[in-house]
Amino acid sequence: MYLETIMSKKSTPKFEMIECSCCKAPMPKLRLELYGYDFCVECSAVGRKKGLSIQVGEGDHALTEVVIMEEKEYRNYMLSEDKMRKKSTGKSKAEFVHFDDEDDKFDNTKFDDSEE
Repeated sequence: MYLETIMSKKSTPKFEMIECSCCKAPMPKLRLELYGYDFCVECSAVGRKKGLSIQVGEGDHALTEVVIMEEKEYRNYMLSEDKMRKKSTGKSKAEFVHFDDEDDKFDNTKFDDSEE
């Protein structure tokens, strides 16, 4: 009973409301006065931010940086990265050398030490 009495006394603060410039829904006037936004949170175009860590430099001179970008930019970046990975799939950057084959080439070769 005591808890119900306390809970009923608590109320949310009353804010002076104004009309959102986009959707015409009520929004707190304080949002306009403090932050300069004449639109409500629902009409806001700002999305989540994403962080991308990148490594710059090599060896002792390497450092890691974090690039903060909009969610849309991050998605576009990741799509382009996926396309690049798909293009390079199956193409090994490493070269496989048969040393036995290379040795056979030089076995029949006569080296001339004389200068021409």
